[in-house]
Amino acid sequence: IERASIIGGCDGSSGILIEELGFKPLGTMPHALMIVAGDQVTAWKAFDEAMPKEVPRIALVDTFYDEKTEAIMAAQALGEKLAGVRLDTPGSRRGNMEEIIREVRWELDLRGYKNVKIFLSGGLDEYSVERYAEAGADAFGVGTRITGASPIDFGLDVVEVEGKPIAKRGIRSGSKDLYRCPKCLSYAVVPKGSGAPSCRKCGTKMKAAYVKMLENGRILISFESVSRIRERTLSQLRKLGLLKS
Repeated sequence: IERASIIGGCDGSSGILIEELGFKPLGTMPHALMIVAGDQVTAWKAFDEAMPKEVPRIALVDTFYDEKTEAIMAAQALGEKLAGVRLDTPGSRRGNMEEIIREVRWELDLRGYKNVKIFLSGGLDEYSVERYAEAGADAFGVGTRITGASPIDFGLDVVEVEGKPIAKRGIRSGSKDLYRCPKCLSYAVVPKGSGAPSCRKCGTKMKAAYVKMLENGRILISFESVSRIRERTLSQLRKLGLLKS
């Protein structure tokens, strides 16, 4: 899961196994820290004193009081050291989360803490992330919807027998080649051996969308690093307009 999330565009993972891929685990503080410490300020300051300097000081600000109140308290307690505040508000107390984000942003900005980022976590999915980003949230911690993503449904059908195209109703018969446009990333399925078509959307000459990786049990390719695969994935997301930077 950690590997797939990094390749898919996540900036990091809290799982320690991510180190095996060349990335450092990322995370903040748990509610348990505030509960054991007895109050928020003591917990935030203890975190600041104990953690290495390179670890961003991101304060969890929804344990005992209102998010706005705790965000102000964290900013006053840690000052310029505070890199961000994390809102992990339970669903039963969220109400209009977009307005909570805007309120926290307003109060921090009003007091001169415009550099403090707002992080969100808890019950997030691809739809709520978009809404909350528009409201002013800067970063997100997503767990369940990544680890429990919906399966992709597909089937395997016979389309050719001894070189003769044949298939059941609703399935196009014959062997096929799959091509992809390098510019707009659209796909085209054509009869096998008919050659690369031009993209119907932008006119660019399409390229084969797959590479033979295995033949007679022998691996034919050199495996790329996670970082390289991630770079290509992010580049494709930008082309599709799904990533701004």
